[in-house]
Amino acid sequence: MATYYGRKYKLLELRHLLKEIILSARIALSSKTLGKPGGGQPVCVAMVDGRAFHGGMCDRFKGIVSLYAYCKFHNLPFRIRYTYPFRLEDYLSPASYDWTLREHEYTDNPRYTRILYMRGEHLATRLLRLKTKKQVHYYSNRDCLPQINAACAGGNDGRGKLDWGELYRELFKPGPVLQERIESIKKGLGGDYYAAVFRFQNLLGDFHEYHFNSIKDQNEAETLLKKCLDAIKNLQAEHKNQTLLVTSDSVTFLKRASQMEGVHIIPGKLVHIDGQKNGVPADSYEIYLKSFLDFYVLSEARKIYRVGTSFMYPSEFPVYAARVHNIPFESITV
Repeated sequence: MATYYGRKYKLLELRHLLKEIILSARIALSSKTLGKPGGGQPVCVAMVDGRAFHGGMCDRFKGIVSLYAYCKFHNLPFRIRYTYPFRLEDYLSPASYDWTLREHEYTDNPRYTRILYMRGEHLATRLLRLKTKKQVHYYSNRDCLPQINAACAGGNDGRGKLDWGELYRELFKPGPVLQERIESIKKGLGGDYYAAVFRFQNLLGDFHEYHFNSIKDQNEAETLLKKCLDAIKNLQAEHKNQTLLVTSDSVTFLKRASQMEGVHIIPGKLVHIDGQKNGVPADSYEIYLKSFLDFYVLSEARKIYRVGTSFMYPSEFPVYAARVHNIPFESITV
């Protein structure tokens, strides 16, 4: 994906324009929600409905918060329609801003809607130039807040730049079940704690995500495990007598890490949130709850470390967990 605004990015935008036309027709043909939307001013809806690629949990929040920032600058009503592979309301509740759709407010009718599919469009050019009186259905997996701030903040009206963590906290607070579990885990951690995050994808053969391959050589896999376990020891030496929370997408690694004195893990099974096209896993509520638990407990640490080798995926999950409360974050390559 191009990281500059040039010919390649223009082609991406054109492909997305075509996809929007196709997606709009496909949705309308299969939808039962085609009535004229009620209410006054058309709403902007952040869409996570399984009809397009959404990415992981962090990517979804990037897109949601970006649209909320755009709406806040332009005084537009903002909503979220998050139904895949679960209802967001089952885990999170509205905080100071109510993003839930009102009755008869939503429609899939292309006469009244404008789909904006912006996967990978980090420059947010089409969003910033958007001119429509229709209901906007926004599909995105990118954090466009820097571009939105640059375009909308300042000027004669004195509007300041928006902060990602503040926007997130305005939108979301843990639901009752999630909050109870967060408090239980924090009690077990016993006060202040640091956190380290390790993202293996499928390198150890225990986290199936898209088409990533595992390490076939067991000696090589063991070497990788040892490097990461040694990194935990180094962090423990740096933060003596402090509890260390370790999270990872690998149950193999977590099992080994949990055997180390002073290391705490959050029990539970993880799956990739956008990898369930072939069926929802058994005990899905608990499985998806684990991702929210990791995110929120990380967000309340004294500091978060992202640890990995040069060929491990530099996940932004801990980056954005740190931004929720603007706590220190550091990336370590071993």
